[in-house]
Amino acid sequence: MNELPILDPRPLRDLLELGASPALVQELIVLFQEDVPTRMALLRAALAAGDGPQTRMEAHQLKGALSNMGLARFAELASRIEACVLADQLERAPALAEGLPAVYDEALQALQQAYPQT
Repeated sequence: MNELPILDPRPLRDLLELGASPALVQELIVLFQEDVPTRMALLRAALAAGDGPQTRMEAHQLKGALSNMGLARFAELASRIEACVLADQLERAPALAEGLPAVYDEALQALQQAYPQT
């Protein structure tokens, strides 16, 4: 997973090239900060409850949102958690979920470095 970039700048760069304002990118970063910790908590709660369908849904939603922002490494982790559920290997997912806080922190740092507030 470390071979993937933390941040692929193309999705947000493409958004800017299509005419979006830098303020919109900043708003997306704020939404990331507000929404993703809640999503991670919901995912971890679903895992703790052994709820495969809820775990899959939360991982899938995280994966999509992260991919849209170019957060490749974080999206890959969510994808792996989702794949555990799909492969009927839910017991493997909690170990993967332990890595969520670290990839969140590195993703946030990468976003803030690439798109500093002006």
